[in-house]
Amino acid sequence: MGHYRSDARALARTALIAHPRFAAFTAPKVWPGAIDAESLPVIGVLTPQDSSRMESFTSTERKTLMQVAVRRKGGDEVEDILDDDSEVIEAVVLAAIRAQNRFCFLRETSLVSNTDGARNVGTLVMTFEIASVRPEATLPDTP
Repeated sequence: MGHYRSDARALARTALIAHPRFAAFTAPKVWPGAIDAESLPVIGVLTPQDSSRMESFTSTERKTLMQVAVRRKGGDEVEDILDDDSEVIEAVVLAAIRAQNRFCFLRETSLVSNTDGARNVGTLVMTFEIASVRPEATLPDTP
């Protein structure tokens, strides 16, 4: 097992690209700043924020924000397609994270569309909150 945030990203990314709706998507581990139209559709998973609160002297409560972003081309219906994407993403992510006995819920969804030449490009960002209790960080023993 890796770091808990790495594990959450991997769980979500693996489950999403395994779903037939997203099988043809490019799924980079790191979302580049600019994505050309030829690379679309693209889906990415990131964990931009993690808060910590002392639970006890040996554990902390973590609230990790995990975002799933989708960018795709479309016509006038691109926002409708992204709405359909969002339903699948919510179901897939919740199932994947909760299967690991982690508390997870959808916190926020945003959708933006713009024109890229003759086509519309839509971007969907869904923010999930994952709560867990983690052992307090410690340094390894040195010989």
